[in-house]
Amino acid sequence: MRLTSYSLLVAAALVFSSCGKEFLDEKKNAKDVILRTINDYQMVLDNVTIINTFSSVSLNLASAAEFELPDAQITTWKANMPYEVNGYLWEKEIFEGKESTDYNNSYQRIMLANLALDVKKLAAANSTEESIKSNTIGTAHFIRGFSYYQLAQLFCKPYDAATAGTDPGVPIRTDYDIAVKIGSRGTVAELYKFIITELETALPLVPETPLNIWRPGKAAVAAMLARTYMQMGDWEKVREYADMALKVKSNLKNFDAYLAQASFPSEFGRTIPEMVFYSQIHKPSFTYSGMTATPDIYNLYEADDYRKTVYFGAAPATAFKGSMAGLYAIFSGITTSELYLQRAEAYARTGQVALAMNDVKGLRKYRFPQGKA
Repeated sequence: MRLTSYSLLVAAALVFSSCGKEFLDEKKNAKDVILRTINDYQMVLDNVTIINTFSSVSLNLASAAEFELPDAQITTWKANMPYEVNGYLWEKEIFEGKESTDYNNSYQRIMLANLALDVKKLAAANSTEESIKSNTIGTAHFIRGFSYYQLAQLFCKPYDAATAGTDPGVPIRTDYDIAVKIGSRGTVAELYKFIITELETALPLVPETPLNIWRPGKAAVAAMLARTYMQMGDWEKVREYADMALKVKSNLKNFDAYLAQASFPSEFGRTIPEMVFYSQIHKPSFTYSGMTATPDIYNLYEADDYRKTVYFGAAPATAFKGSMAGLYAIFSGITTSELYLQRAEAYARTGQVALAMNDVKGLRKYRFPQGKA
């Protein structure tokens, strides 16, 4: 995967510069790149490392109740990665005065998206440039919505219509100028409204079929709208947007193809046909050895469910052996299987049980031996 020097240089300058926007107007050295063309701004968002592989979900993973670690592993990593272990143990003090990588990673993506939106100031010379400009703007709004959604799950209370107007949100930044002081946290209601507006703005601007799975297309944007409305409990909107996404992409993969493999291939989702948008994070350091599913979770899988073999190992049987991002990363993107489950739950919660079961049965055909639905 090729990372552009444009993205890396701009990101580094944004992080370490202390002179606001002015640094964009002059070169600090001969290797610096000044953003001049529409394509330059698109390349800022093609920085796969920052945009696609630093998802802000590590604390979600560490604190999840789906897995267990041996005491020796906890003791070892308490000294090395207290943030992760404190999350796992649900300690009152998680960060111990240190910064949160989840928080920083999201705002770094948001900063690049804010920078990319400056492309609006440029006039397209032809239809090709107009298409690139439209995609850049749409992608930037998607990345902001995607990132603020992740921040909402970690640093805010769950959405509750009765209290969202007073529950603290997170600061909403729409400017990449690091000299601008961060404002108040705002409220959860304001944050979710911003996320939805960002995604609705992105929807008509991104293509139906993106150039690759690291860029969002219409299915990815609609899927994120479905996710957001799911948190808000608006099941009609969940069904609407999950259905919209599935009309664009509905491919599924028979999991029997993965049974003989040690784990999912570590290839950034290139050959997984149900991939809608690829995103990942490296596994929390303390989970690299000894990570096993809790019995309650493992026993939820039926005996002949392919996922029981694909996701878990033989020694012990409950040992986690990888996600769609491979062995050493955790997948945090979007797939069509998620969309089927979203739509099924929306149908079920609105009393349309038969339609919900149709989606579940359709998905089961790809996760169980043929014919079992």
